[in-house]
Amino acid sequence: MMAKNSGELSIIRYIRQRFPRRNDEILKGIGDDAMVFRNGFVATTDSFFENIHFDLGYFSMKTLGQHIMAASLSDIAAMGAQPICALISLNLTEKNTFKDIQDLYHGFEIMCKRYAFDISGGDIVQSPGFGVTITVIGKNASPILRSGAKPGQSLYVTNFLGLAEVGRAVLCEKLSRKQYPFAVDKHLCPEPRIEEAGLLRKYARACIDISDGLSTDADHLAFESKVKVVIEAEHIPIHSEVGEFCAMKGIEPLDFILSSGEDFELLFTARHLPKHFRVKVFRIGRILQGHGLFISFRGKLKRIKPTGYEHLKGI
Repeated sequence: MMAKNSGELSIIRYIRQRFPRRNDEILKGIGDDAMVFRNGFVATTDSFFENIHFDLGYFSMKTLGQHIMAASLSDIAAMGAQPICALISLNLTEKNTFKDIQDLYHGFEIMCKRYAFDISGGDIVQSPGFGVTITVIGKNASPILRSGAKPGQSLYVTNFLGLAEVGRAVLCEKLSRKQYPFAVDKHLCPEPRIEEAGLLRKYARACIDISDGLSTDADHLAFESKVKVVIEAEHIPIHSEVGEFCAMKGIEPLDFILSSGEDFELLFTARHLPKHFRVKVFRIGRILQGHGLFISFRGKLKRIKPTGYEHLKGI
């Protein structure tokens, strides 16, 4: 039995302490978006289960395949790597049909063609609950780690944040899809920033994908780099659909964006970026000496706690 309050992060810390890196072939193990071999290969794995990570009330199997593969590829993008292949393990129930599997793999196939990687193996087991585990292997001769942030660098994010959570809420609450088209599409079919990562590799010094929320993932960056991360509230871009949704719900947009996950955008640090850059990015903060996560608003600096998603929270 797990101890009370042994959430996801506590379990990861326990495993990390219990199993220190011993093999010289491994450059980076636990603590990043993917593990890194010294030869530049990177590997990451994610599990997705019905009613925990996705709702088949509005996901088709084809769209689900696209969605969960995008989530897995996003970890590869965060390393600045290109995907090579994926291994897929299916946990199937008695209710799953062969048509379900065909549709699911149709979604995988769309992503394979779009990002030029193979499906090269996996496993199939019977299970009381439907789920999929995806392992993706990629390569980058110089992977970007979470631990590369240094004082004097700026904090950037690709694109807008919060859209995926708006889309999820719209679909769950059966609100008007026509009113939130970008948000719905962002939740159903997110785009891993593989191409953007390739362009950023020359400039990014630390990187993480935003899967658990801006505040949580920025806190991970601060912890791994042993720096103070300052998010500048005035510089966080707010998409019109996020603003409209927050106004309708009576929510402060900044608080919503800090806690909303699954945008699968890249949060990264850099000394500078070209004036005319091909990637759409926003500068949203800075890196200072110190430790922890802070937010600045109207000249005042305040330490904040991560408010994003954490598996097993409260267990």
